[in-house]
Amino acid sequence: MTLRPPSRAGFPRHPIVRALALALACTVAAGPAARAQSFLGSGPAERLTVPPTGDALRKQSPAAPAQPPAQSAAAPAQGRSPGEPADTVRRPQIQATIAPARRLPAGTRGFRLSGEEDMLQYPVYLTEGQVRGAARLRVSYLSAISVAPEGSELTGLVNGTKVGWTRIQAPGAVKVVEFAIPDGVLKAGYNAVTLTASQRHRVDCAIEATYELWTQIDPSRSGLVVAPATDLDLKALAALEPDESGALPVGVLLNEKPTLPRLERMIGAVQALAVVSRLARPAVSFGPPLTGRTGVNLLVGTAAEIRGTDGAEDLGPITGPRLALLPPRGNRAPTLVVTGTGPDDLRTATAQLAAAGDAGGSGPGAALAPLIRGYEVQGGERLDLERLGVATREFNGRLLRTRIELRFPADFVPADYGKVMLHLAGGYAAGLDPSAQIVVDINGRNAASVPLPYARGEVFDDQAIPLPLSLWRPGLNSVEISAQLPNASDKVCDTLSPAARQPRFLFLDRTRLEIPALARAVRSPDLAAVKAGAVPFTAAGPRPRLVLPVTDRETADAAATLVARLAIAAKRVIDFELVPDAGGTEGGANLVVAPARALNPVTIQGAGLDPGEIRRIWEGRAETVATPGQFGTEGVLTLDRLRRNLPMRCALPPAAVPVSVAAPASAPVTAPAATPAPAAASAATATPRGVPRPGRPETDEELVARWDQTLSGAAFVPTVLREGWTRLANAALRLRSEATGLMEAPKAGAVPVNPRASLIIAEDSSGNGLDETTVLVTAPNPSMLKASVSCLVDPVVWTRLVGRAAFLDASDGTLTTVEPDHVALIETRTWSLANFRLVSAAWLSLNPGYYVGMTLFMALCLGLATTGLVRQLGRRNS
Repeated sequence: MTLRPPSRAGFPRHPIVRALALALACTVAAGPAARAQSFLGSGPAERLTVPPTGDALRKQSPAAPAQPPAQSAAAPAQGRSPGEPADTVRRPQIQATIAPARRLPAGTRGFRLSGEEDMLQYPVYLTEGQVRGAARLRVSYLSAISVAPEGSELTGLVNGTKVGWTRIQAPGAVKVVEFAIPDGVLKAGYNAVTLTASQRHRVDCAIEATYELWTQIDPSRSGLVVAPATDLDLKALAALEPDESGALPVGVLLNEKPTLPRLERMIGAVQALAVVSRLARPAVSFGPPLTGRTGVNLLVGTAAEIRGTDGAEDLGPITGPRLALLPPRGNRAPTLVVTGTGPDDLRTATAQLAAAGDAGGSGPGAALAPLIRGYEVQGGERLDLERLGVATREFNGRLLRTRIELRFPADFVPADYGKVMLHLAGGYAAGLDPSAQIVVDINGRNAASVPLPYARGEVFDDQAIPLPLSLWRPGLNSVEISAQLPNASDKVCDTLSPAARQPRFLFLDRTRLEIPALARAVRSPDLAAVKAGAVPFTAAGPRPRLVLPVTDRETADAAATLVARLAIAAKRVIDFELVPDAGGTEGGANLVVAPARALNPVTIQGAGLDPGEIRRIWEGRAETVATPGQFGTEGVLTLDRLRRNLPMRCALPPAAVPVSVAAPASAPVTAPAATPAPAAASAATATPRGVPRPGRPETDEELVARWDQTLSGAAFVPTVLREGWTRLANAALRLRSEATGLMEAPKAGAVPVNPRASLIIAEDSSGNGLDETTVLVTAPNPSMLKASVSCLVDPVVWTRLVGRAAFLDASDGTLTTVEPDHVALIETRTWSLANFRLVSAAWLSLNPGYYVGMTLFMALCLGLATTGLVRQLGRRNS
């Protein structure tokens, strides 16, 4: 029998076998490369191929498991005629697009659903025209690889109505799903959009594994698919659409470089727009008009100043304060005009703009709108969690987390003079491990823990848990109530067994908080009061000043964005006076916004910073360009950044993030200790005695010692005695200085600067009142100042602003804070005995040394008085 040699390509000659081999090879070559990913969701950075508009949807493989009825975006038919080539069908699938959506606004919770059960809520304002016709809820998401799709669901609700759900299964690429919204669900005004996630782990049933469960919402493609708002008016400015990061772009139109008075009026109008739009994050730019359906253009000026601007001719004659909203033209965003005959008319029009707006909408939407920034409390009140959006629920997982957000007054004093009482209502099932417990965290710090001790289970109606006031802070406070519920079945980890679906915990919405009376004064320095209510700039007295040493466009963008965020915190327009420098004694509190090289070193030193250290750290970044885009950096949407849950606008190019570690500060020079010379030192290179060492200056002690040695000649014994006496005297002086330093109160020194910081914000409170406060905001250069401020005003980053100084790394939103050594309490309201008692108790808790001293002094007085009284009583024995 003759054997046939194999073919040249290595395939058999049989036609059927060769066809099968070629098909298999093509399938392997065309398939995507596998990417490894840990259970924590980390992996290589991958840039999304889906742009914000015109998304290309990936066709689902026929072999993929059937999905639940989640409606996808418009896609071509998946079938084809028998005679039609495959390429003719594959091409329209790649070019399929989805319509743009009205995106969700940025909030303090961000866009991540974490743990076994979580919920995100967003208030979305729609006009009458937008609620007519068909509408859909689009959700674009990425999930951790540890999420088990067979036991995990993502649900969408609009105004309390469930509009759809889908299995969570998107570990390697962003998945887009859409749910049809029934007619009549959307209402004109605010609508509550709710996303809930129920997630279970693939292989691990431990409590620690629940922290690996997350679903990240992609804000650039998620939202309500509705028509653009063509019926905008001044009462519906909240319907202005945010950009892909959830921020509201505001383009201030300029036809020439503005004077300082006009720039001041422009910034005032920006504040009014930020207040009335009720968005938590503004993004301001000066220059050409914005294009697209997101954001709004702002035209501010007198009739003479805006003459010649495109669209100004539609206003007609201007005879007084005037507000007008011009509709979009072509691809241009709508334009809001604030004008008048003079500066007084402009101020009146700005005040009218700040008072405009509408808080209507559906019942759930109108209730959610004020809660999105936290429920405001004033002290001395009782709150049922039902009012905070918490619902009764049964939970069958291992770690139940319930989050609420409360907004305390900006002049609240956090200290140990009272407790917030949490009265928990609910129950737990039988069979839990002895380690089961309830843990309460406030702002990420543990406040209390209560065990669940009974193996038979328990139903409780009033489990009182005290929460100290020292853990709360001015502004937004995040409270997380966690129930850790392990049991014996977790060791087996059979997620499909009937026992895995049995409820383990019952949380009742009648759980309540009792908040005591709060001490009302401002801690100074403390940036928490600045971000909570712009306290130094809203105090009664002289006008606060916005100091801009340079007025380039990027610095003005950063200043306007920051001032708009402060106006949102203060809930009103702040009457800033725009000045080029902070000199002089007149005026109120100062807000200084400038790149570092434009600042006076005295201003930097006044904020407790070292100008030399800042110069050394930022000298390599002074010329880098950090903002190639209009509202910050571009290209910040990657799968890696979504997995890491980084704010979209917190990103800097690699060239803008060099790290230059500053040299350590020079310490007081002391006499060097005697060390033996290296054995390998040659005689030719050794330094002779009495000759100064090259490379460093001599200290005074070394100079004296060398002169003494030179003058003493060759007298050996006197020289040895003199040197010994000198060493003994120097040691005594060092010991005395160290002891004195321990006994004296520490002096507030310069704040150490984080080398990775791209923005520094620090507060100088060397004065005695709020009107003498200075807040400094600086960066290496104007472009990085704009990019870093855009990251700072993100609600997730802004709420972490506390302490004497903060250093922001705008590449990922990391914020490092420095607590003050000493704080002063400044009164903000009229004197009352009740508030004086609370403030006194707070001050004593912040200064325990004085409290102990006063206690000892009172005990001494009591002892002396008792001794004096006893001596005068009774009969003296002779």
